[in-house]
Amino acid sequence: MRRPALSMPSVTGARLAVIGAGPAGLVAAKHAVASGFDTTVFEAGDDIGGQWDTTASRSAIWPRMRTNTSRTMTAFSDFPPPETHALYPFAEQVHDYLRAYAAEFNVAPLIRFGTPITSVEPGWTVDGESFDRVIVASGRFRSPHLPTATSAFTGELLHAHDYPGAGHFRGRRVLVYGNGVSGHEIASDLATVTSVISAYRKPRYVLQKVVAGVPSDWQWYTHVGALRRAAMPPAEYGRMLRERVVGLAGNPADFGAPTPNPDIMVAGHSLSQHYLEQVSAGQIICRPAIAEVNRLGVEFVDGTRESVDAIICATGYELAIPSLSDRVWSVLGRDLRLHHRTFHPDLPGLAIMGQFALQGPYFPLLELQARWIINSWSGEIAPPAESAMRASLASAAPVTDSHNVLAVTLSGVAGVAPDLHSRPELTEPLLFGPMLPARYRLDGPGAQHDAALRFTQQLASSPRAVPDADDVAALASLGLREAADFGSARR
Repeated sequence: MRRPALSMPSVTGARLAVIGAGPAGLVAAKHAVASGFDTTVFEAGDDIGGQWDTTASRSAIWPRMRTNTSRTMTAFSDFPPPETHALYPFAEQVHDYLRAYAAEFNVAPLIRFGTPITSVEPGWTVDGESFDRVIVASGRFRSPHLPTATSAFTGELLHAHDYPGAGHFRGRRVLVYGNGVSGHEIASDLATVTSVISAYRKPRYVLQKVVAGVPSDWQWYTHVGALRRAAMPPAEYGRMLRERVVGLAGNPADFGAPTPNPDIMVAGHSLSQHYLEQVSAGQIICRPAIAEVNRLGVEFVDGTRESVDAIICATGYELAIPSLSDRVWSVLGRDLRLHHRTFHPDLPGLAIMGQFALQGPYFPLLELQARWIINSWSGEIAPPAESAMRASLASAAPVTDSHNVLAVTLSGVAGVAPDLHSRPELTEPLLFGPMLPARYRLDGPGAQHDAALRFTQQLASSPRAVPDADDVAALASLGLREAADFGSARR
């Protein structure tokens, strides 16, 4: 049953609540203040940064962990990261970046620390306090999922969320269950100090973080890649993607790991620089899904058995936004149906950020969400049409979004997608290069005069992969015939 729309007051003097002071909450608050909202940020902890505050009990990041996204892509469009940061920054460096961002844009004074929120109600109220609009930016890595298959284990059992670093397990036999990025990275980290078993239900393809000096998010998440994916039948795109992944990263089976499904869209892919090398060297032993855990050890579905001292479950997170009331959930549904991961037509004045699983960098997409939300609410751009919102709610979102696909979508609806034709000198890197955040300051609301310079400076900070001949040839069919000359010239 369709709920009646709530009235939407003018932005002038409008009170805006932001739930969470992690990356999403900070970038939302920064843009809200710039647009004139009376903004309050509620943060349960005593510091900003969300997950990137490694000292906080809620953080799923272990000390000295490196990001799985490159320095330039773990940043916002108008605040480049320090060049002194590593190509793949340490968690502590990301936390420092977020602190500097909050200081630069005077966000810190808006934050009420030590204030967990228990009830966001339509109207809108936040724990009884009245607001005109609310942005929920409390993060998605807060409710670890532990598989029931491990419940009988009597040794040390923990989720990847609570992984304390490899040193804690030195000299012990450890099973890492799960093979997303965290599972592969934790297994690889442990393999430097102890014996590791890496078990999982579904083998994935594994990309390296850096190949020939090129960061993975510069290689795999391009504008032309998103356009081709949208234009090709899924099976055809999957065949092309698998061929490129295996050509660059190899087939896991060639390293002694289980063979993934030939359809990469079914198998999926993960990321770790050294995992496959460590499997090949015998430092990591691969096993399939767990069948049973008992006092004798762990039995897998292929009948093999291992005795282990500890099990680390890298098995994902449950959807949990405890601040939302039952009235809000009754509209959203437990699968969290949202228009472009952000709005619901029956909850005007509410926006949700960052509640999507993603392959690739989060920071640029969080900023695009923030700009879309604030620009829509402030009248800078037209709000999304109700018909468009209801049409998108009619079909479930993908289980996992790809950075470049969602970036093209969000930059388009926010009105900040770069004009691919107005700057011929940037056409080729905008299409074939990394989707650097500065690209979203070239055109549209919030465009900045020095964005092209920032874009080219960041572009020069790392080698780039040569455009694939097949991608260049496809430009004409994508309506970008003039750009083909630029792509050809760089090959």
